[in-house]
Amino acid sequence: MICEHPQCNIDADILFYCRFCRGSFCQNHRDAQNHACSPTKQGTATGQAGTPQGSVRPEDVMRQFAQSVAHAAQQTQQSQGYQPPPQYFKDEKSQKKFIEKRLTQSGQLFSLGNEVLDIIAGFALIVLVFGLFQYFAGTSDTWWWGFVVSIVLVGTAFLPHELAHKFVAIRKGQFARYILWVRGLMFTLLTMVIGIGLIVPGFVAIVPMKRQMDKKDLGLVAFAGPAINAIIGTIALIFGLLSHYSVLILPPLLASPNIFILVAQFNGLIALFNCIPVWQLDGKKILNWNKAAFFALVAVNLALVIPAFIINPSFLSGG
Repeated sequence: MICEHPQCNIDADILFYCRFCRGSFCQNHRDAQNHACSPTKQGTATGQAGTPQGSVRPEDVMRQFAQSVAHAAQQTQQSQGYQPPPQYFKDEKSQKKFIEKRLTQSGQLFSLGNEVLDIIAGFALIVLVFGLFQYFAGTSDTWWWGFVVSIVLVGTAFLPHELAHKFVAIRKGQFARYILWVRGLMFTLLTMVIGIGLIVPGFVAIVPMKRQMDKKDLGLVAFAGPAINAIIGTIALIFGLLSHYSVLILPPLLASPNIFILVAQFNGLIALFNCIPVWQLDGKKILNWNKAAFFALVAVNLALVIPAFIINPSFLSGG
């Protein structure tokens, strides 16, 4: 996507949407003063009421990504003679429909028609990747058992993680929708072939509706994902310890490896990976919001992962 600054025009992966002039700019020109935009011209805003004066510095990279690709879709439509709808919406429902339409028409995002189908597709693809990994690793004499374990792990880790982001964002009055990501789908398929890589077929796109999200809002939305992993993982670890020390007796198929320990390990690893404070991961937004919350979340998940790996050091490798 091309930066709209007249003296720049570089091709950037992520552009920052200016709510004052409705342009899309690269990292170097995203501030209003850096692209000769006047923040006092409220008539060029996106129609959101009560927005603050001053330069726009969005911190939610995922939201920036969603906005930039939506704007790219709008530019494509305009080049084909399409006239964009009014900036103001008669109600919240029409605003949501407009946002979703722009997201699904983006060239970098992909939808099967509605959010439920997108979630099912993303879920199935992740299950397939982990199921094939366990099948070729020979973790069980029963070939289909690896896929059953994958369904359990993905259903208790990936799915709650994404839905936690969505529900907290909605509680904050924002638009939130899980949508498939074209580049992420390619990464996931490549991982399925070579056995290592990035598994991210989609994500929860969050777009401001009534107001811009501040550091606290962004931090809370990001915090929700790893936090739900920590809760689920802790519960699983308790049952795993009970079954490991024969307080709770599991059927042989569930006991080797211990299914509860696997759930604890998987949730802890997902949470710790997302807590890395770089790129578009949750950790960066949590750290910007509240350092104490960030380190507490990391500590809880480390306390979850360490005993789980002491009990089952091989994790899914079957060693």
